[in-house]
Amino acid sequence: MQGTLEIVPVAAADPLRDASLARELAQRFFVWDAFVGGRRRIDIHPLLLPRRMHEAAVRAAEGVVRAVGRVASSAHVDAAERARYGFHEDTLRLAGASHAAGDGASLMRVDLLLDVSGEWKACEINADCPGGHNETLALPRLARASGFVAGHDPTHVVGRLVARLRALADGGAVGVIHATGYAEDLQVCALVARELERAGTPAFLASPTAPRLCGDHLCIRGKPVRALYRYFPTEWMSGLRNVESIARAVETGTLRTLTSFAHVFTQSKLAFARTWRRRADLCPEDRAVVDLHVPESHDVLDVERLDVVSNRRAWVVKRAMGRVGDEVFVGELFPGDDWTPLVDDVRRRAAGGERWIAQKFVCQRPVPTPWGDRLVTLGAYVEDGCFCGYFARVTPDSHVSHDALCVPVFLRTA
Repeated sequence: MQGTLEIVPVAAADPLRDASLARELAQRFFVWDAFVGGRRRIDIHPLLLPRRMHEAAVRAAEGVVRAVGRVASSAHVDAAERARYGFHEDTLRLAGASHAAGDGASLMRVDLLLDVSGEWKACEINADCPGGHNETLALPRLARASGFVAGHDPTHVVGRLVARLRALADGGAVGVIHATGYAEDLQVCALVARELERAGTPAFLASPTAPRLCGDHLCIRGKPVRALYRYFPTEWMSGLRNVESIARAVETGTLRTLTSFAHVFTQSKLAFARTWRRRADLCPEDRAVVDLHVPESHDVLDVERLDVVSNRRAWVVKRAMGRVGDEVFVGELFPGDDWTPLVDDVRRRAAGGERWIAQKFVCQRPVPTPWGDRLVTLGAYVEDGCFCGYFARVTPDSHVSHDALCVPVFLRTA
């Protein structure tokens, strides 16, 4: 139906059983982790998004990035606010260098949940180094190759990323930094490096420890780079011996980064709690976005223990710097006997200095799919404040992690 959000089958019941498509996935698009725990984590049956829901998702994603980003950025100029985030001094050094130098390029992904009333709710922002690039390129193309001819593909994440990196490099080379121990990280960076090279920009794959100052320029294997694409979290760089070299290159303007280190405060889920806490002080436009699209969020120690324990189904507890569903605890999915000790453990860890938030649970509207009704997390990418595509994940319950099923997104055209 024209106004329905749904996942529709392509011509074949299971198109990825076609060996040629499976080869394309691995060899052309570098998706090397298509299976998790022996089960496929990607499919090419597309999510069809009605135009009005797409427009609402774009407004929500861009608005939340703007509103939460403004609150988070106040940490750059307010020492007390900065201290709330609990970052290591190396993380603050990098963030401060980017902020001082006007190094602000960004690629973020806002995770949107469709609530039962039909509104998009942003449960978090992946502001520092969001993933899913390979899937955004591969899945729509494989859906077309398997016979899906309807809809419009709104996703241009990789192309926009490459164009932005080339502009930042300004004729120079790009360093592409990744955690060398993880194939799923390498696949993102290998794709980005290949597309940069195809566009005529040299790209050097390297570990986070590789960049070094050579005179005024940051170098990888002795070759200067003008831009750094980093698929490695800023907070993980704490303790690396080259932090000062990178910070100095950023400060002097010989290096630009994407995503900028300056956005690490927006990466912290604590930024949602700070935005909610300060929403009365926001400009009317941002306050309207927060009221409509941001679930009530608090520092976990600012919520009465009894409230979180006794109203288990109303709360989700999250570590501020957790990633890919790690240490996200959804009360609705926990037996009561397990929830209370978990909440107490989280509160102990928070009292010991870890940052955790409690966020109101979003009751989601199920979406029809070939596998029965499922819940959709619609990841909307925002580059320098502007929408540039989607990354959709499907789950049977309200928790998204590594084993969520990824599908392409198309807009309904009729």
